[in-house]
Amino acid sequence: MEWAWLIPVFSFAAAPLIVVFGRVLPGKGSVLAILAITAGFGLFWWVFAGFLGAGAGTENCEISHYPETLTCHYEMGWFNAGLAGEASSVLLTWGFIVDPLTVAMLGLVTFVALMVQIYSLGYMKCDSRFGWYYAVHAMFAAAMLTLVLADNFLLLYVAWELVGICSYLLIGFWHERPAAKEAAKKAFIVTRIGDVGMLIGILLIYREVGSFSMFDAFEGVSSGAKTQG
Repeated sequence: MEWAWLIPVFSFAAAPLIVVFGRVLPGKGSVLAILAITAGFGLFWWVFAGFLGAGAGTENCEISHYPETLTCHYEMGWFNAGLAGEASSVLLTWGFIVDPLTVAMLGLVTFVALMVQIYSLGYMKCDSRFGWYYAVHAMFAAAMLTLVLADNFLLLYVAWELVGICSYLLIGFWHERPAAKEAAKKAFIVTRIGDVGMLIGILLIYREVGSFSMFDAFEGVSSGAKTQG
């Protein structure tokens, strides 16, 4: 399960390669995009099997209480701002969570993305921006998978923003059509309004808890509830 983070990495790596080398890649990059999401879908089954065999005694796994279910958490240091030991120093970490919801969404996203990309081979074959479409879709799938795996609000927000950008590009892909252009514009405006509220909420959580970690936030809520009780 510790390799679950690789599931979005395949598509993340494929997207820029398609943009740069799409003209010389098989199928203008579509083959690479499909291979990347297929690799992610294959790795999902390995993660799924590992999760089924895991228990509370498994390394990095425990029974969480929000809700009460098996949760496996893998965390790594990312960036430390400030001197060690200083109260004002900020340690940013990144990691991922594997729980029943994560496993279900990893399977759903990789399967649906794979089906869409296979279907698009015929549906988009005559489009002059065939390779660009697959690059954006690969990035969209990678961002969605990162969103599913994120263990902290900062990483979740970055992935959410990337999902929004890719959605805008896909909705307005045929931007020469007025309807597509207007639909993309509306989607962009609506999601940006929601993004502002989400960012404010994340900053408020950080102010109260002193961390972007979801687990620290849940623990803070639990401690507050016990104190009030």
